Amino acid sequence: MSLRPVPHQVLEVELADVRPFARLLRGIGFKHNAVMSVSEAGFEVTLEEVRTLCVTRLMSLAVAWIPVNLFKTFIFHPSPVPAIVEISLDTMLQCLNIFGNAGSGGAAAPSRQRSSRRWAGDGEQEEEEQDNGPRKGKEKRTQMRMTWEGIGSELMIHLQDEGKGPVTTCALKTLEPEELMNQEFDDDQRVLYIIMKSGWFRQALADLPPSCKKVTFTATPRDSDVPPPVMDATGSSNDRRTQRARKGNFSILAEGDLGKTELDYPNDREVMDRFECPERISFSYHAAHIMLLYRALQHSIKICIQIETEGFLCVQIMMPVGEDVPVGGHSGILEFKKVTENDSRGIASNVQMHALEEGM
Repeated sequence: MSLRPVPHQVLEVELADVRPFARLLRGIGFKHNAVMSVSEAGFEVTLEEVRTLCVTRLMSLAVAWIPVNLFKTFIFHPSPVPAIVEISLDTMLQCLNIFGNAGSGGAAAPSRQRSSRRWAGDGEQEEEEQDNGPRKGKEKRTQMRMTWEGIGSELMIHLQDEGKGPVTTCALKTLEPEELMNQEFDDDQRVLYIIMKSGWFRQALADLPPSCKKVTFTATPRDSDVPPPVMDATGSSNDRRTQRARKGNFSILAEGDLGKTELDYPNDREVMDRFECPERISFSYHAAHIMLLYRALQHSIKICIQIETEGFLCVQIMMPVGEDVPVGGHSGILEFKKVTENDSRGIASNVQMHALEEGM
């Protein structure tokens, strides 16, 4: 009798708590399928949405970088074939939350995003995860062990309720991934590079008019020309405009049915961790694409915004750094790439992770 060969284990990871992992995946879950790549550095999970309206191609691409230090155990045996597969992100998130301990779907973006779009992992009735201080009682955790035997095999997710709770195993089907569009962000063409606290930007999105169709980012460098005084404005308002011209400024503008909203963020230590803007720039983006950032920002600490000369936008969102993370490391980064509303090239991106870390 011949012996059956023992399958080669390509991947084995363990988590004491699935919530940090699930939060990163939910932050990019505007589509239900994703391309997952595994390497010695961790997971790279990518979603891409390209729509054609008339002659314009609208692109939004998101990547979750999930480092090895997020896991209790991370064992990866590279095979000759790259470890890249397509998975149902929706199914994976539902598996992680099978005991109800992976957190809710998170707060949806205000108004406009309460639409027919259902994010991966959300139920039919979307819940909102609020951060309203300490919760009563001890929170239960779900432990996870994930194994994979390589291309063509299912992704096995073993989950256990904390302590001596029930255990379940989910087999997640993997597919051959579709090729993603690919364009690198060109640092040599960068005309804006800012880092600020996530809370500032998230609140700005919440304040935008629900009916706005586009969002405009404008930035002015230090020592810009002082604009003429506004006759109907107060003296303090004109003084602030003068200070913004002297220090440099980043503004967000959106116009809706009932008027427009403009939010200014001066190059001040209390607001900006980093501000690089060699020349005045102004680019507009589809509001629906910008509002995708709202959920990703929920548990983050900082946001990095970069723009090329033609308006190609790169947004990097950094999660809180864990206790065991080495100096220069991170506990997860979400990245979004978008073209301007009048860009018909239909480009996407290859991701560079270093910009946010350089400014920390």
